[in-house]
Amino acid sequence: MGLGVPPQEALVHDLPRPSSRSTATAGRVVGRIGADGPSAKDGTRPGRPQRLPSLTGLRFAAAGGVVFTHGSLLVDPHLAQTLGPEVWVGASAVSLFFILSGYVLTHSARPADTARAFWRRRAAKILPNHVLTWCVVVAALACAGAAAATRASAWPANLASLLLVNTWVPTRQFVSAGNPVSWSLAAEMFFYLLFPLLLPWAERLSRRGLLIGAGTAVAVVWICPALYEFVLNPGGPSFPGYWSLYMLPVTRLPEFVLGMLLARMSATGMRIPRIGVLPAALGVISTIVVNSAFLPRSFLYAASTAVPLAVLVHATAELDLRGRRSLLRAPALVFLGEISYAMYLVHFLVLGLMYLALTGQGWSSLAAVLAGLPVVLLASWLMYAGVERPCVRRFSVSRRARARTATTS
Repeated sequence: MGLGVPPQEALVHDLPRPSSRSTATAGRVVGRIGADGPSAKDGTRPGRPQRLPSLTGLRFAAAGGVVFTHGSLLVDPHLAQTLGPEVWVGASAVSLFFILSGYVLTHSARPADTARAFWRRRAAKILPNHVLTWCVVVAALACAGAAAATRASAWPANLASLLLVNTWVPTRQFVSAGNPVSWSLAAEMFFYLLFPLLLPWAERLSRRGLLIGAGTAVAVVWICPALYEFVLNPGGPSFPGYWSLYMLPVTRLPEFVLGMLLARMSATGMRIPRIGVLPAALGVISTIVVNSAFLPRSFLYAASTAVPLAVLVHATAELDLRGRRSLLRAPALVFLGEISYAMYLVHFLVLGLMYLALTGQGWSSLAAVLAGLPVVLLASWLMYAGVERPCVRRFSVSRRARARTATTS
């Protein structure tokens, strides 16, 4: 399991924006990467808030789902065979993060941005934490004498994990190499690569086109497991099916696109049936519980919860867009949402080490996992404060762009 990593919109706008002159020299513009204000061209409504802190709080709730699943697997390893709702909570959280990523990137896109500037900001956000945790995990495995870090044959997979291209290779050795939970970063980097091309397309769509596009994205999410389940592999589940439906970046792209189109629907003022956050969240939970008992596992990786999760993201965003009260906007939840990326990268490593150390001292599995949760939060905060945020501030904008911004401000 793992989770997707949407951008921290609370950090994106903390950085100085390049002037028009520096924007022109930053790289070739691929279309127009977004518009936060009114635009006759894309139909964006004026007066929309740039930050959506409720979505940041929702990100922590999703991260908690992944931690819950991994903790449950440590407490009861048999869940990996029974595949009860506890397992699918984490899988659904992955899908939620991919949809959130598309939504937040589209909502917070900058006017007249360049592809190069966008990719630089994403790299500054994603790579420092990833490289650090990759080094820690590989070093820990090497110290323990694990074959995954000591055998020469394992290093191509480890290097592919470091470069975030390992999930394009359909072998267990590659998809679990390095820091195993970082598999979803490979999908996110693929989304980021395509985003400067996808956004201008999404902005050109009419309201009818947005509905058709969103419906098509949902249909593709359902068609992929149906094709695999009933045509390609009617005999039952297998690793190629797990890889192609859950880990292959191109298969997860429709969820990211769905999030983008939801943001464009909201920006253009489309009337979407209003459903509160609590009913939407209960809909997601009930879908996980019911479908895990009746649907084949191929449909549970993403298809069964795609629509309920999209409804939840839309309902949560509307709290901020309409200025309504929101528990998810509470400072504590926003802060926890901001450290959720670091939490994603460190939680399984920390829980695993705590589990080994404490169960070896006679602790029960449940007690060991519960004792590890505060350590996960502490490690996440330290990484966020000491690595992630400083690197975002330092490397998101080039020195030349900073100097030109300072000159023109």
